[in-house]
Amino acid sequence: MPNVPKRSTFSPKNSWVGRHQTFEQKIEGLYSFNVFRPASTADARLQTYNAATKELQATVAHAVKKKKELRAFGSSWSLSKVAVSKHWLLSNKALRVGFTLPASQVSANYAGERDKLRFLECGYSISEINRVLFRDGLSLKASGSNNGQTLPGVISTGTHGSAFKFGATQDFVVGLHLVTGPNKHVFLERASYPVVRPSFAAALGAELIRDDTLFDAALVSFGSFGIIHGVLIEARELFLLDAHRSFRTFGAGLKKAITSLDFSGLSLPGPVSKLYHFQLEVNPNDKIPAEKASVLFMFERPFTPNYQPPDWDDGAPGPGASGLELMANVVELLPSVVADLAKPLINAQVDNELAPYQVTGAFKDLFRGEKVVGKVFASGVGLPLNRSLDALNIALDTYKDFGTLLPMLIALRFVKGTKALLGFTKFEPTCVMEIDGLFTAKSQQYVNKVWANIEKAGIPLTMHWGKINDFLTPARVEAAYGDNVKKWKDSRAALLESPAVGKVFANDFTRRVGLTN
Repeated sequence: MPNVPKRSTFSPKNSWVGRHQTFEQKIEGLYSFNVFRPASTADARLQTYNAATKELQATVAHAVKKKKELRAFGSSWSLSKVAVSKHWLLSNKALRVGFTLPASQVSANYAGERDKLRFLECGYSISEINRVLFRDGLSLKASGSNNGQTLPGVISTGTHGSAFKFGATQDFVVGLHLVTGPNKHVFLERASYPVVRPSFAAALGAELIRDDTLFDAALVSFGSFGIIHGVLIEARELFLLDAHRSFRTFGAGLKKAITSLDFSGLSLPGPVSKLYHFQLEVNPNDKIPAEKASVLFMFERPFTPNYQPPDWDDGAPGPGASGLELMANVVELLPSVVADLAKPLINAQVDNELAPYQVTGAFKDLFRGEKVVGKVFASGVGLPLNRSLDALNIALDTYKDFGTLLPMLIALRFVKGTKALLGFTKFEPTCVMEIDGLFTAKSQQYVNKVWANIEKAGIPLTMHWGKINDFLTPARVEAAYGDNVKKWKDSRAALLESPAVGKVFANDFTRRVGLTN
C-alpha cells in the first residue's frame, strides 16, 4: 500500500468572509488539506481516507487541548454564521475519495439497491457528485438550485430543493461517518434501515451505531456533532426533467395548487403523475394583490441515450435557479442607489430574468453554478402547506406597507417532509417561502416584519439554517421543533466523546439559538 503523507496545515488568519459576503467572522486560524490523489485501487483509496480520519482526530485533539472552537466547512455557502467559529475553521474541500460498496459490505437486510450506494468523502461538491453519478448512469434524488456546495454542507443545513414527492437533500443520506472526538469516530445509520455490514465500519476503524433517533439528529446538525468525514448516499437511476417556466395568472387554480398540491384547476404542460418540481415566484414591486406569477414545473421522464445538454448561456443562472441567483443578476444591472430607481426598471429586469423557457436536462445541467455579484440577501422559511397562501399574502401586504423600494422576489417551493429532527422542511409537505434580494439593512428589516407578522397570524414556521435567520431565538426554536430539540441535544451528548469535545463543536450561532451552551 502507498504511504500517505501528512496533508493538513494550519495558517493564522484574522477573519473569514462567507461566499455571499453577508458576514465577516473574526477567527484565529484555518486548517486546510492538500490534495492527494491515491492510486486507483480500493485499498489505496481506503488508506488515504483513513489517514485523513487520523488527521481530523488530531486536529480535534489539538482543539480540545487548547480549548478552541472548531468548525469544518466546504464551500462557505451559508449566509448565516451557522458554519463558522470564533477560533478555528477547517476546510474540507480537498478531501475527495469515493467508494462503491461491494456486496460483501452491504447488510443482508438492506432494502434498497446495492449498486446505487455511494460512499463519498466530505470534500465532494454537488457538481462533482453529479458528474460521477452521471458517468455511472445514476442521479441524485434531490438537489438545491445550484451545485457549488459540498455534500455535508447541503445536508447539514437542510438544503431543500423542490422535490415534493421525495424530500430535501438530507433525505437521500443513509449513513454518516462522524469524527466525534480525538479517540472516537462512528459510522451511524438507522436501526430501522440497516445498510452496511459491521465489516464496512471496521474497515474505516469506526464504531458502528444503528439508532434512528441519533441518525435523525445528526442529519441536520450544521457541524455540531463533530466532523462529517464521509456520507453514504442512495442514488437513483439516471433520469431527465422537462422544465417549463411561464407567467400565469395568479387565479383560483394556482392558489388551489399552492395550498393543496391539487393541480386539477391548472392546465399542465405534462402529466401530473410525473410532476417532480413545482415552484412559483412573485415580484412584490408589481401588483399587490399579485395578479401574475412566474411558475416552474419540472416533469420526470426516462433518460435517453442520445441526450444532449440544454443550450444555456454559461454566464446565466441555471434553468433551476432560485431567487438568489436570479436576483444576483438583477442587482448587477441596477444602479447603485436603489432608492432612486423606478419600479418599471426593476420590473422589466425581473421579468427578463423570469423569461419563459422550455428545456430538458439532467440534474447536472438544470441545477448548476451560481453567479454571485456582491452582497445578495436570501432567506427561507418552512410553512404548513395549507397556510402557504396566507403567508404569501402577509409578505406582500407587509411590503406594500413597508414604504421602501427593494429589488426582491418572493418564491414558494414545495418539499416532502423530512425525518431529520431539526430539518426545517418538517411539515408534511412543507411549503418553503423564500425572500431574496439585495443585502441591505432595509431587506433585513422587511423580512423580520414579514416573519413577525406570520408569527402574529398564528402560522407555524421554521427557518432555513443556512440562510439569513437572525429572527431565530431559543424560544422560537423550541416552538418550531418541540420535543425534537431535547432529542437533538441528548443525541449530541451521546455521540460526542466528552463535554470538552462538545465545547469544541459549539459556536456563537448554536448558543444564540439555544442548542448548545
